Amino acid sequence: MVIEDMDAPDGPAGFTAALDLVRSLWVEGRHEGVPERLVAWAMMVESVDRLAALHGPSATAALLDRLGQAVLDTPPGASPGSLQ
Repeated sequence: MVIEDMDAPDGPAGFTAALDLVRSLWVEGRHEGVPERLVAWAMMVESVDRLAALHGPSATAALLDRLGQAVLDTPPGASPGSLQ
C-alpha cells in the first residue's frame, strides 16, 4: 500500500470513501465520452498539484518515488487497485 498513515487497518479514515468517489469519476467520464487516458492524466496532474500544496514539494516527490517503485514492483496483469 502506497498511502501514508498505515496505522488504520485499511488506511486512513475515509480512504475507502474517497477511493469510491474517484472511481465514480471514471464511470462518469466514460459516459461523457472522455477517453480514460485523459481522465487518468487529469487526475494525476491534479493529485500531484494538490499533494504538493498540502504537504510540500519534497514530501510529494518522495511519495512519487515510492509510487514509482510500487508500479515497477507490481506484476504485469495485476488488477486495478493493486497499488493501494
